[in-house]
Order: sequence, then structure tokens, then C-alpha cells
Amino acid sequence: MDINRVSSADRQTNLFHRIIGATVVGAAAGGGYTATRRNWIQKGMPSDSFVKEVSTNLRKSLNSDELKEYSKITKFVADVVNPEIDVQTLKPQVRDSKELSSAIKLNAEEDIEQAISRVFSQPQEKVKQDLLDLQFKTKIDKVASKNTALKLVNDNFDASGKKLSKKPGTSESVFNMIKATARKIQVKTVATGALLSGVAIGAMALILSEIPDNKNS
Repeated sequence: MDINRVSSADRQTNLFHRIIGATVVGAAAGGGYTATRRNWIQKGMPSDSFVKEVSTNLRKSLNSDELKEYSKITKFVADVVNPEIDVQTLKPQVRDSKELSSAIKLNAEEDIEQAISRVFSQPQEKVKQDLLDLQFKTKIDKVASKNTALKLVNDNFDASGKKLSKKPGTSESVFNMIKATARKIQVKTVATGALLSGVAIGAMALILSEIPDNKNS
């Protein structure tokens, strides 16, 4: 009786199907595992990446004028703390920011040029300190800062239940944004876990499938 030989094409097709099957199973297993974990939590508390994402989403709530002012203030503070900065070059930034130009004045009677002359005529280290102190008087940069996001997240986090729980002082829209941010991180992590697991198991299937062929060659 003749025995039908398995052609090279058939072996390749079977191998392809096995690899696809293993990849799908691996992806399902990897995705299922990561889906059971709250990936926006690390060591029992909201992760740093989660807080940063909330901060980013808070900035999205600012209108164009507020966002410009936010950028001006954050850039100004970053420049002030730069050890190589010549503080005299920061005068235009103070003039260009509504909040900074208001914060630098001692009172309503002092105009912006008088205030700038008073502050910038001091030794550089004292100028730097006074300029840094201006941030305490600004507001828009604190609306979406990482510290604000951290406080907001911690206030609405139930540490005992390891879940988000709306605090009475938090608006519905802001709380929904926090929950959506957590879901986004969870979905992204699940997708990544599924992809990596699928690829790893698919590759293992390919390696194992070669072993019988090598023995028969």
C-alpha cells in the first residue's frame, strides 16, 4: 500500500498554523494575566506614570490663553533654576507673563519697570531667590502641575480597597477623567502584555517545530 508523503508545502502550512495557534493562545494568556492586575498601581499606590498622565490630561482642560500662560511660567521657573543662566536675560519673560508681571510688584502702585529694576538690581543669587519666590504667587501653573495631579489622585484613591473612590470635593468631570486615565493605562498594558506573550510563545513554537525535522533529516 502506498504511503502518501507529506510534501514540503504541507509541512510549511502545518507549521504556519501551529505558530499562529500558539501565538493566539499566548496572546490570550498574556492579555488575560495583565487584565487581572491594576497596572496603574505600583507598591499599593497610584504609579508615577499614572500621576503624570493625569497631569497631562489636566493641562488639556486649559484654554489656549491659560495654556500659553502655563507654558510661560513653567519655562521661567526652569530657566531660573538653571545654574548657568544669566538672570538679567529673564526680564523679557517677566514682562511677557501676566501672572509674573503682577507677582513681581510690591503693590498696585508699583509699575512693572520699577518692579523689575528693584528686583534685578540685586546680587544674582538674591535675584534668583526672589524670582523663584514669584511662583508662590502664580496660579495657572499649579492647576495642572504634577503636585496638583498627585494630590488629586491620592485624594480620590481608596488605599484599603486599592481603587478609585470619588472625594466629595472633586467634580464629576475631573473624577471621570481620572478613571478614564486609569482605564487607558490598563488597556495599553493589557495590549502590550498580549503582544509580548503572543510573540514569545509563537517564537517558541517555531523553535520546537524545527526539532523533529532536524531529527528526521
